[in-house]
Amino acid sequence: MWLFLNDTYVEREQASISPFDRGFLFSDGVYEAIRYYPESGYFQTEAHMRRLQYGLDQLQIKGAETGRIETVIKDLLTKNDQTAAQALAYIQVTRGAAYPRQHFFPAASTPPTLFVTTNPFKPHTEEIQTGVRVLLEKDVRWMRCDIKTIALLPNVLSRQHAVEQNACETLWARDGFITEGTHTNFCAVKNGTLLTPPRSNLILSGITREVVLEICQKLNIPFQEASIKESEIPALDECMIIGTTTEITPVVKINNTTIKGGTPGEITKKLQKEFYSIIFK
Repeated sequence: MWLFLNDTYVEREQASISPFDRGFLFSDGVYEAIRYYPESGYFQTEAHMRRLQYGLDQLQIKGAETGRIETVIKDLLTKNDQTAAQALAYIQVTRGAAYPRQHFFPAASTPPTLFVTTNPFKPHTEEIQTGVRVLLEKDVRWMRCDIKTIALLPNVLSRQHAVEQNACETLWARDGFITEGTHTNFCAVKNGTLLTPPRSNLILSGITREVVLEICQKLNIPFQEASIKESEIPALDECMIIGTTTEITPVVKINNTTIKGGTPGEITKKLQKEFYSIIFK
């Protein structure tokens, strides 16, 4: 399999990075994952690139050649013979390698590390059709969740807990309000209105989240960017997790609380139908 590392296409077995790379030492970097559909190509690439640049700006990482990423991910699909089925492109930029190890930024001349790979992706068809159970835990992350940083240890631990409990995902709550999932945004429906936590430093503004809100406008589905209390869960009519890999997945149970009848709701189905009409043109 081919990947792209520091200006070079290289086979996976030949790839290596310095042990002094700040991504390895400090999780000092950002990433993006972009879904590829053979029917329509990469989904929302420009939006993903804008968010990547936002993260780089927030971390003050300069000099990354992000302008060539669109070409790189297309080239890798071809080189890896992955154009005929769904795939996922992963892009990571770190502040680069610098010696000696020190917390403050290295010299401005230190080149960032750019790593890009593509991998086959199997759609979560059954989960999307029937709905899933998720867990709800306390959100113990830092206060800059709006940056898509590679520092993902809380996500790893919470997602592993979900796997161990036969759940699809773990949602987080902070001060009694649901924020998001380990790799998803959260939406709910109450009295015919779609609700999703507002953009802030406490959630990552998802690309699929923005698409869903655009669909709501198109279909005249009322929506609000509003905080959702943990205590409101039993009163919610529908719930869903949304993201690049989960698309629009109905949530039918949170911990041990069943959401309404335990089946995907009508607004969720409408959003799914329109979402797939965009992708499978």
